[in-house]
Amino acid sequence: MTKVVLESSDSHGKGVFACAPIAQNECIMTFSGTLFSRTQVDFDDYHLQVGEDLYLGPSHGLDDYVNHSCEPNSGFKDGLDLVALRDISPGEEITWDYSTAIDESDFSGFPCGCGASVCRGKVESFRHLPAVVQQRIRPWLLPYLQDKYFSKRG
Repeated sequence: MTKVVLESSDSHGKGVFACAPIAQNECIMTFSGTLFSRTQVDFDDYHLQVGEDLYLGPSHGLDDYVNHSCEPNSGFKDGLDLVALRDISPGEEITWDYSTAIDESDFSGFPCGCGASVCRGKVESFRHLPAVVQQRIRPWLLPYLQDKYFSKRG
């Protein structure tokens, strides 16, 4: 039984919402799609950076519709598994912090209107975040970012 559904989102058009309780650390979904190099990516379409020059294209599934929040209720664990960071109640929108995947030097970012008390006002590459924010979101980084920024520093 799936615990999430696609519905209208007040702030984002469409979004993924819990339709049953989701426990902390429970896997909500695994992101999937075709892998592309940066030169092959259509930046007008959905894509998820998963490596220095590696992007996951649209899956045409629910994972394409999980929206950003600077104070998300889910994050990545063990690669592309999206897990609940806390208990999530039915009706809550599932969100993750896009900066836990993006690391493009030329990504100018885009305005964030997530409404969280810790909203940064802009979604941007991990490399451009203040060190305190990098440390806060470190546990949910995709593996390539963990390796790039923290494997040598511990």
